[in-house]
Amino acid sequence: MAAEARASLSFKDVRASVRRMQNEGEKLIGRLRKDARALSTRSRRDVTALVGDARKLQNDLRKGAEKAIQELETRRARIVATLEEQATKIVETVVGRLNVASRDEIVELRKRIGDLERRVDALAKEKAA
Repeated sequence: MAAEARASLSFKDVRASVRRMQNEGEKLIGRLRKDARALSTRSRRDVTALVGDARKLQNDLRKGAEKAIQELETRRARIVATLEEQATKIVETVVGRLNVASRDEIVELRKRIGDLERRVDALAKEKAA
């Protein structure tokens, strides 16, 4: 069920979600900075802790966004591979129905024609002699 829910998400939805996370994170960091300035009268240790928390939150948000981007890239690669496989099958089917020779078959025919031409030339020389 979780795989189905994940599969039903579009890239657009995930990107929008990541943007919202980033925007909310930036707003939160902005509020933390503003609060840190307002609390500057408190002890230096309290302010340092707040800044440390803000940096940790920023780092956590960055890691979350990077993970989401990596997941998107993995999905994209899987989708592209699937589309390439499907396109290859369709082309093979169409070529098969058109009864068109494949590249390998044409190469083989060229070899055979070359061999036959050499044999005909050899026979012609033999007959002329």
